[in-house]
Amino acid sequence: MYRCRGGVKLRVVRDDLYPFVGGGSKARKAVAYEVFLRENGYNAIVTCGGIQSNHNRAMALMCAKNGWKCHLCIQGSEERFMNEKGNALLDRLSGAECELIRLEDTAVAMDRAMKKLKEEGYNPYYVTGGGHNLPGGTCFVDAVLELKYQCERIDYKPDYLFLASGTGSTQAGIVVGLDLVGWGDVKCVGISVARQQGRGKQVIVEFANMLAAHYGLKRDYSESIFFNTDYLCGGYEKFTPEMKDYLDQTTAKTGLVFSTTYSGKGFYGMMQEIEKYHLKDKNIVFWHTGGLMNIMK
Repeated sequence: MYRCRGGVKLRVVRDDLYPFVGGGSKARKAVAYEVFLRENGYNAIVTCGGIQSNHNRAMALMCAKNGWKCHLCIQGSEERFMNEKGNALLDRLSGAECELIRLEDTAVAMDRAMKKLKEEGYNPYYVTGGGHNLPGGTCFVDAVLELKYQCERIDYKPDYLFLASGTGSTQAGIVVGLDLVGWGDVKCVGISVARQQGRGKQVIVEFANMLAAHYGLKRDYSESIFFNTDYLCGGYEKFTPEMKDYLDQTTAKTGLVFSTTYSGKGFYGMMQEIEKYHLKDKNIVFWHTGGLMNIMK
């Protein structure tokens, strides 16, 4: 239990402490991909992300662990990539093949890398950015099963569950997991870290529907995804001085560490929503998706 400003009491899912180098929700996904790739005979991947992509870092280190080939299509400048630490440094150390590209060239670059790896005799798997494939969603369904088990041990059930929401697979996995464990009445709110309402909600709905079908759940999530875009601060990796100050003070008082790129936006947005809608007496869970590497760049 964490006590925050205004008397708000929270329980926190600590994916920031997930036991894989760098931690976070992307580390959880990487472990799921590791099982999937091994079971299906893949020995290489192609994926993409920004300079400080937690996804790229987790996937690159997972491949290094297994001796698999990893090609990262990194959206950004070579100068920035070579000079920053955090995830960028771990990408460079991982032995992954790092190709610097423009964002708009992502699909072409990934297709080209897949073709090249096949010609070299590898059996590569195309990992959609952020882990937006089946393993990246099912691992969060499993995580909700564990959450319910832990909650039942202390006779606790959340009314609300908040998280930072990016590519959408994490939120989709959680909402499907909540339905599967009989917690469909728990309101899961994703605080957007980058995407606007239309596209952001659409991809979550599509992925949640795909996951539901995978589990034999007859459910359409078109009207039940809560995707809040009020705290974008102008877009990806952008934030306000007020947000940064709020998160720094929270760290000093709770020991929870946040990045302004991902988890911090989610936490800050959640706290504003709690105050706005007078939710402090509700049972609230914050799913801390990590981001430690983002504050060490």
